[in-house]
Amino acid sequence: MMPIIDAYAHVALPRFLALEDMLRLMDRENVSAALLSTAETCPDLLEISRALVAYPDRFRAVGMPVGRTPEHVRASIRAQLTSGFSGIRLPAAFIAANPDVLGILGEAGAFPLVVGEHGLGVAAEPLADFLRDFPDSFVLAGHFAGPADPVLLRADPGVSQLFDHPRFHVAFTRHGALNHTPLEAWAAAVVARIGWGRVLWGSEWPVALWRDETYRATLDWVLRLDPTEADLRAIRYGNAHRLLFAQPIAPRPLSPEWDVTALKRDADVWLFPPSLNLSEERHRPIMLAYEAWGGERRGRYSEFMLQMAENGIANQGNQTP
Repeated sequence: MMPIIDAYAHVALPRFLALEDMLRLMDRENVSAALLSTAETCPDLLEISRALVAYPDRFRAVGMPVGRTPEHVRASIRAQLTSGFSGIRLPAAFIAANPDVLGILGEAGAFPLVVGEHGLGVAAEPLADFLRDFPDSFVLAGHFAGPADPVLLRADPGVSQLFDHPRFHVAFTRHGALNHTPLEAWAAAVVARIGWGRVLWGSEWPVALWRDETYRATLDWVLRLDPTEADLRAIRYGNAHRLLFAQPIAPRPLSPEWDVTALKRDADVWLFPPSLNLSEERHRPIMLAYEAWGGERRGRYSEFMLQMAENGIANQGNQTP
């Protein structure tokens, strides 16, 4: 069976997964390793650190630029990298406004996981400078590197230069959040430009679940681009292993002083957008109950939610006034 590395999954509480939730998912889906991240809505760096320290053979981590002041943000980044995080998740707009942060990563031998729009054009120049100045580092662009009209790959000099760099890599993530027809055209153009040797796959779990996707659906999305068996091995395992797991790490726990969850951006968990919003506290037990029910092996998340609702209505109808 082909081994799998998930190059983009969310471990952070209460919004996303706990370490134990992630391990169950990986064991169920035959995933050997994963790159863990979080988001502005749940910057739980300590849970990611706990996972990294407990299972350094199975996890790598990217942190976040979170802090009360610009100085605090940079101190936090340095602390994350010192504790063993391999990189930092940076929005392209943040890089454009704070290009010096890339120097912190480069000096630590770390990499940016960049998310943004329009081929990351607003950050193309500082990212190109980063790749020039730090030849031992690389750039990983999440969410298909900002899908756009494929013409952008040749029409924008900065974007063209960035995508042509041999240490610029693209993670295919956030599949179901994007319109499939233009996304397929963009993804095909990206592969034609950079080759399968610089493409990784990530599930964006559990966010993909909220869109009523299955884990397998995110893994198999790339089949519509007709990859060969060798291409599949590269995107599902080989490229991520070479970039992220080829060298062992010795992480140590991130100090509790870097607990920045109080600085989170509040947001509901949005299910089956734009249909249903739930608070994080209300959603987590439902998500855990779905896994206990049997998860996608038994049915889709929406089917489980519908069954819960039907059972609740039936039970209410059977109650004596």
